[in-house]
Amino acid sequence: MARRPRGQLRQDILETVIELLIGTGDVDSVSIDAVVERVGCTPPALYYYFPTKTDLLRQACEVEFRKLADHIEQGVAGVEAAPILQLVQRGRALLYWAGEHPALYRVLFMGAGRTVMTDSTVADDPSLRAMLVNLESAVAAGLVEQQDLQRLTLTMWGVVHGFASLAVSFPGIPTAALEESLWMAMEALSDRILTDAGRRSWRQVELLRGGETASLAQAGRP
Repeated sequence: MARRPRGQLRQDILETVIELLIGTGDVDSVSIDAVVERVGCTPPALYYYFPTKTDLLRQACEVEFRKLADHIEQGVAGVEAAPILQLVQRGRALLYWAGEHPALYRVLFMGAGRTVMTDSTVADDPSLRAMLVNLESAVAAGLVEQQDLQRLTLTMWGVVHGFASLAVSFPGIPTAALEESLWMAMEALSDRILTDAGRRSWRQVELLRGGETASLAQAGRP
């Protein structure tokens, strides 16, 4: 058997764990024996990187959380000067990702035994931290009222994940319809948190959604 490049075995193990979790949807069904058999390594080789099954599950899920955060950041790339548009894009990116990866969404956010797979708190979620930074930028730009941003971040995060979970639990609902409902919820929330400048920025984002030719560079600015 050809020798794996340095570090490849660890990556192969993590990817295999996620594949098994997606396939079974059950933490208890993912055994060390099943992992080493599929990867083609020995238990001692696996334990070299992951001393316990809990360590293995947690590290595998942490990798996927980071991948999801990177995916969301790609969705807001190019609109750094538009914090209101960024917030909208973050919600949209998560919603469509959940609809396209329902099994993985269940593993990361809804799966049985999820507490075994992560020892992090809600505040450690990288996509949640990014949303907080986004809101801080909006406050600094005078678009969002000064307030408890951690609470506001959790509120927005909960709204977005609510619709994402609907996309996963009820796949018969068109994602476009869920996006419209998400927009309505965000619009209602925006009335409570935006400054006058923020409301003008919101209207710029509405123009973009309506197919107008407003510039992305201007959207989200006062």
